Amino acid sequence: MASATTSDQLEMMAVTLYDVGAIRLGRFTLHSGIVSPIYIDLRLLVSYPRALQEVAVAYAALLEALSFDILAAYPYAALPIGTAIALHSGWPLVYPRKTAKEYGTGKQVEGSWEVGQTAVVIEDLITTGDSILRAIASLKAVGLQVHDAVVLIDREQGGRDALAAQGYRLHSVVTISRLLAILEQHGRINAAQRVEVLDSLS
Repeated sequence: MASATTSDQLEMMAVTLYDVGAIRLGRFTLHSGIVSPIYIDLRLLVSYPRALQEVAVAYAALLEALSFDILAAYPYAALPIGTAIALHSGWPLVYPRKTAKEYGTGKQVEGSWEVGQTAVVIEDLITTGDSILRAIASLKAVGLQVHDAVVLIDREQGGRDALAAQGYRLHSVVTISRLLAILEQHGRINAAQRVEVLDSLS
């Protein structure tokens, strides 16, 4: 089991994410239609097992301090991350489907659980918190309890407050501002790029 993530481990992970292309700077049109100077694509981690392992260790360090029975990873980006955490830690994993199955068992949540157990939501990052709240609703609908959500990156765009307003706690491995500071410190981006991204998020 992992101990708390050290500053050196966090810096190494941040640089790795940039170097494998999971964090890119430029001009990107997001799903919302907004043009952003940063694009974070943690789905790429499935192609970089060592990077995925680093990320799993960082999540596990946060999870150790929480009280829960099972992990619940929200598809799609968080599902391989949740699987990596489960393999690293031994914690069981379930995942809420984006839409309930209309055939077979008709499950809304895949995996094995018991009514009344506590799940902790695993997501790749948080912006507004909407996807995490949808995951929580699906989990609670089948009788699971949820108190906490854990993400790799908090984009600091209101998601933490949105979850808190509904009574849920957010735990993040790193905030976007800390991530950018690390990348500048290690020469991956410059100060102007860091400021541009931060300005775009506010």
